[in-house]
Amino acid sequence: MILEGLKLMVVGMSIVYIFLIILMGLIILSSKIFRESPVPTVTNKNIKTENNNDLITVISTALSVFKSRKIK
Repeated sequence: MILEGLKLMVVGMSIVYIFLIILMGLIILSSKIFRESPVPTVTNKNIKTENNNDLITVISTALSVFKSRKIK
């Protein structure tokens, strides 16, 4: 009875281990197939400096309205 349980345990653990090895291989293979080109980095020259006063006003107004609501 105990030997049958041990055999079942070894078979089950072997199946799981083999499945995980196959899954790891498929993930590595798919990462090599679907590799994207590197993302270009943003430098300070590409960023436009603008006056963000309107954006700050909108965000602060939205936050004040959100905080003033009562949670029901």
